[in-house]
Amino acid sequence: MLSYLQTLFSEPLAFFDQAIFRVLAVLIGLCCHEWGHAFVAYRCGDDTAKRAGRLTLNPLAHLDPLGALLMFFAGFGWAKPVPVNPWNFRGDRTRADLKVSLAGIAVNMILFVGFTYLSVLFSAFMWRADVVAEVGLSTVVSYRYNAVWAVIGGTAAQEFGDLIAGSWAVPFVRLFAYTALVNLNLAVFNLIPLPPLDGYHVVNDLVFKGRFQLSQNAFRIGMLIVLVLSAQGILGRIISAVVYPVQGLLLAPIRMIWG
Repeated sequence: MLSYLQTLFSEPLAFFDQAIFRVLAVLIGLCCHEWGHAFVAYRCGDDTAKRAGRLTLNPLAHLDPLGALLMFFAGFGWAKPVPVNPWNFRGDRTRADLKVSLAGIAVNMILFVGFTYLSVLFSAFMWRADVVAEVGLSTVVSYRYNAVWAVIGGTAAQEFGDLIAGSWAVPFVRLFAYTALVNLNLAVFNLIPLPPLDGYHVVNDLVFKGRFQLSQNAFRIGMLIVLVLSAQGILGRIISAVVYPVQGLLLAPIRMIWG
């Protein structure tokens, strides 16, 4: 969090340039995540979210004011949790709660895969054809030029200007790659078994058959713990340890096809 604020004061133009792509990526990830919860809850018989206007991809329906501000200035944030009433579920309530809890994570993983391949596809139009022909697209994207991070960070034009043929594709690759990374981070983050994260519900439903029913105060304390761990960078290090190997697995087929 402090690194984001330092950039704001030291390089304000770079900060706002990065913030635009960061906010767009996080908005896509968070809104689709919450929509996934609402959609599966509705399919399981609970229309609470639909009646609250949350069965939508409209960001205004999901944004939390404080979470949105932190998203812009601190690099992380949150959306309003989707209201769910498990007593409305049809059939096995524990199984339905598990489906609803996993729905948001599943949506983030689908978006991660989709946007990863979109970023690679548009990369084919961004780099010079002779460079791609010489070393392979996956090498350009992932290894030899460390291009993904340069594109996400907005420094691709300065670092690889002579290798870029289609400058029009750069912002698309940047948004797609950033959105893919954000969605994978959201999926891993929400699997952490702390209330109010989805991972708590998953563990409670799978291991304890839904026996634990925490109070709202417990959820607030859990949220405070999550915020403190996030601000300290502890959760970030845990998530990174999972994210990079998963990215490597997903890029393996790309290397086989284009490498």
